[in-house]
Amino acid sequence: MPALKIFLVTLVVALAALVRAPAALADGKKLVLVVAKGSPVNNLSRSELKRCFTGEQVTVAGKTLVPFNAAPNSPERAAFDQVVLGMTPDEVGRFWIDRKVRGQSAAPRSLPSAAHVAKVAAKFPGAIGYLTADQLTSDIQAVSLDGVAYGDPRYPLVVP
Repeated sequence: MPALKIFLVTLVVALAALVRAPAALADGKKLVLVVAKGSPVNNLSRSELKRCFTGEQVTVAGKTLVPFNAAPNSPERAAFDQVVLGMTPDEVGRFWIDRKVRGQSAAPRSLPSAAHVAKVAAKFPGAIGYLTADQLTSDIQAVSLDGVAYGDPRYPLVVP
């Protein structure tokens, strides 16, 4: 029981930080999906992306995707959860607690910084994460969403 209490307190603190986070990205930055450079994964549907980050197994171009989230208190994470998952930080927390209680898959691993997301995406086969466009590095490649590249004005992952 003490472990559950510690988990819940930690979750509440993390969620409280997320409530304030979206404002930091409210300037219209794009969230870019990233995988290792040379990966055969170059496009995802919005449905595949949501399924991948809500615990379902998704295979694209022969690769089973392994999602990695930005840090729980980062503006990128709060924006991604809102834009892609359609959930507030509180709803995301309840979603993952419910899945845990039911013995279903765990939440994607969170990484502490954009640099970590880039490194893991570059080195781990099948890893997929997200960064803002200004955080892209040479050893990762952007993934189009619904056939639209992040440089296209129609790109759908623009933070509201």
